Amino acid sequence: MRRAILIAGVAATLAACGFTEAGTRARDLVKSEGARAYDEGLANAEFFLCRAASVGSVQRRYGRTPETAEAWRVLCVGDGAAAVEVIRAPEVPPADPAP
Repeated sequence: MRRAILIAGVAATLAACGFTEAGTRARDLVKSEGARAYDEGLANAEFFLCRAASVGSVQRRYGRTPETAEAWRVLCVGDGAAAVEVIRAPEVPPADPAP
């Protein structure tokens, strides 16, 4: 019983903070810093999903169906782009035949 009263008292005290100037500042700080932290977390998740995951893990996770493979490609590569950029080695002229 005492515990329930204590919890109710703490909840009422914290709820009352929302009606004060300090409570408003605290709420605004939590909103802005929380949003920034979530944005940073999402950027980290996209980095690992698109750049740090092994090819095998991406194939196992997203290569099961054409829809999931396309979703990964659109998210990580961009719509209308090739999934892998082909880098060609410069052409080397043939060697002169020995005399």
